[in-house]
Amino acid sequence: MANDVLTAPPMVREVHESAVTADAPNRVHFIQQQALITVILSYQLLFSPSHAPISGIKEYVILGLLFLIVGLMVLPPRVVEATWFPVTLALGDTAITTVMIYLSGNASSDMYLTYFLIIVIASTCRTLGQMLGLSIVVCGIYTVMVYMMTAGEEDVPWESHFLRIPFLLIMATFYGLTTDRMRKVSREKSDLLLERNALTNYDPLTGLPNRRFFTDLLDKALERALRNDQLVGVLVLDLDDFKRINDTLGHTMGDLLLTAVSARLTSCFRKSDTVARFGGDEFGVILENISSPDYAARLAQKLQAAMAPSLSLGGHEVVVTASLGVSVFPLDASDPDTLIKNANTAMNHVKAQGKNTLQFFKADMNVRAVKRLLLENKLNKALESEELFLHYQPQLDLSTGHITGLEALARWQHPDLGLVPPTQFIPVAEDSGLIVPIGEWTLRTACTHTKAWHDAGYHGLIVSVNLSARQLTPQYDLVQVVARVLRETGLDARFLELELTEGMIVNTSESTLTTLHALRKLGVRLCVDDFGTGYSSLNYLKRFPLNTLKIDKAFIQDCTTTSDGALITKAIVALGNALKMKVIAEGVGSDDQIAFLRENGCVDIQGFAFSKPLPIDEVTALLKQSQTRSAQ
Repeated sequence: MANDVLTAPPMVREVHESAVTADAPNRVHFIQQQALITVILSYQLLFSPSHAPISGIKEYVILGLLFLIVGLMVLPPRVVEATWFPVTLALGDTAITTVMIYLSGNASSDMYLTYFLIIVIASTCRTLGQMLGLSIVVCGIYTVMVYMMTAGEEDVPWESHFLRIPFLLIMATFYGLTTDRMRKVSREKSDLLLERNALTNYDPLTGLPNRRFFTDLLDKALERALRNDQLVGVLVLDLDDFKRINDTLGHTMGDLLLTAVSARLTSCFRKSDTVARFGGDEFGVILENISSPDYAARLAQKLQAAMAPSLSLGGHEVVVTASLGVSVFPLDASDPDTLIKNANTAMNHVKAQGKNTLQFFKADMNVRAVKRLLLENKLNKALESEELFLHYQPQLDLSTGHITGLEALARWQHPDLGLVPPTQFIPVAEDSGLIVPIGEWTLRTACTHTKAWHDAGYHGLIVSVNLSARQLTPQYDLVQVVARVLRETGLDARFLELELTEGMIVNTSESTLTTLHALRKLGVRLCVDDFGTGYSSLNYLKRFPLNTLKIDKAFIQDCTTTSDGALITKAIVALGNALKMKVIAEGVGSDDQIAFLRENGCVDIQGFAFSKPLPIDEVTALLKQSQTRSAQ
């Protein structure tokens, strides 16, 4: 997915801002620490002997130290935040302290010991209690040492020594607090960096590496393979019909499905392989150190076997299949981006050929992928350019010889490509989402034509319009669209029939069921198309408000050539009649099939045996002929 402007996700921005904010207290404590050192140094200078080298200017030195602290406090943030600043400040502090101790005339005194004991206390203690305890011990030792060193001396400045003890405690305590705070901030920064790394490199839903991190890992894998003269496989996997699951069961169930699939994926591959989620329902796998491309195929087959068991999502049993594409380094490409693109191209080829299988990349696939993209771009302009039109295939009542209905079929005449077969442009429209505006245009145009035929005297004619699964999603208010089209075209709702495939009905949600009942309440007829293609269930025939059942042409083709075909066709006809549904046989192509259907109670047919799909003027002529024959 490409965007003109890329911004960090809110969580990433919060992590960055909190990391910056965490630095502020640390800097304040660090500067306060320097101020405290200045107080101690000033105290030491005030008590320096009169013969000390600094005795004449000690007030100016103290004033200079105070100005230095003020200067530290007003330093711009970019200086204080720099990585070199703490080290520089620590070195400067040590240098100034050493010089001041020397100039104060106490170079041989216990001031050095005091200063470095504070550093030891601060650096070795992990808690405030430990630091206070050690400070008291050090102060006790300090008192004993002073007493022993001054034993027998007269005029010992005890007040000077004992005044140092509380200063030592204060300074050690502050050093400890500051050090503890710095440790906490360091841990916070480490945690924040880990969190930021997770946000940047991992998918938050599944915990798998994301596409960006996957590409980086693939780049390193290719470097290793190049050094060791090995093969690397890149597998791109896309779940089949995941959008339908999202639309029918909801995004929460969709997320649960993605999590379950990611767990199955990781269990199928070796520890040395990398499984990633690219986004949506697309995953990628790096297969390192494979002996041959066939090994990648075996791993992919293992994955398909692991995907076969159904998943339970909120009480719904869902069977998930996947389309897989594979490219191999260095046979298909030598860089990560091209390997991923080629594997994705192979996966799209699987999608176009029927899904739920594996395909290795071939060079000519790129040519087909480019052609498909160009076709999508041209189809996007087809509605505006009025390149789409409708053909209608008549439906005949064998008992009366009347044309009772017409199925509207979209056709595309491109100025350069010529007549584009529906088998080429309908899958592209489905994948790209263009099927929604094309479907609405088909509905409006078919209703307009049918109303015109009614006004011309061809009464009772029903028009059938095919629906896409995308039109049944909650985001697309199909009931409102149909009601508006009927109102604007003036067609009575009972003369509009909407066709749904078995797959759309079986995998529907409660919201879709509500939509279908609302359409029936509107007066629109509903038809299940391709009945018997693998999803047939008496349960949905009972639950859904269906009017018409269309027998799939595969059974009609076999009804006069195989006993199984004949038995299945008879059973479907009997079932539809028992449920008081209209039964239409699709794909009727011979007189023998017509005779078989008539004999077994199926009186409505559609197929080349009667008429192929026709343009609107030829349909009008056929309707006129049918009406003339009836009058005779």
